[in-house]
Amino acid sequence: MVEAISSSATPGPVAFLLHPSMVPVIDVFRSLSSLEDQYDLALLDGPEQRLVAFTRPETAKAIVSDALLLAFSMTRQRGRPFQHRPVGSRHGSMDEYCLLTLIGSSRSGASDVVQEAAALLEVVSLDFMVSLAGEIVRQMDLGALVFERPSLPEFRAMMGYGPSEEVIVEATMDKAEFNVRN
Repeated sequence: MVEAISSSATPGPVAFLLHPSMVPVIDVFRSLSSLEDQYDLALLDGPEQRLVAFTRPETAKAIVSDALLLAFSMTRQRGRPFQHRPVGSRHGSMDEYCLLTLIGSSRSGASDVVQEAAALLEVVSLDFMVSLAGEIVRQMDLGALVFERPSLPEFRAMMGYGPSEEVIVEATMDKAEFNVRN
């Protein structure tokens, strides 16, 4: 599947099409507000069961656990919830894309991409969040979960600032790539 998204220097509403393996990961963050209202951990069973399609059951459990810890930490630090799409949606919001970028780019520590994603998410204690995100990405690497981290120019183009670029997103069942052309 190929999705073309045109980006310009003027920000506007953007939706990101997530790889199917990333939907259960983001659904942990999407479920947080319901979890806080109902205090029912069964709400996380769905994302965990859907993750098993892409990784081993114990890895899925670890990803959900680590994502929940990161979600609570970030929401508490921000003082407000993330902007989310509905649970199960392959369409992601800007906050969700920044969150996945923070997680996926944490492999290289506090890189420029991590710092920009964190700034857009209003993350203050970057070292702590990168440490938590690093645990998630380590677990993701054990399975077939796909999120190709963008370069800084690609990230800026996706966020709607920087030079005008066309962003091509190519996704297959085992790989997703972003190709940015000037």
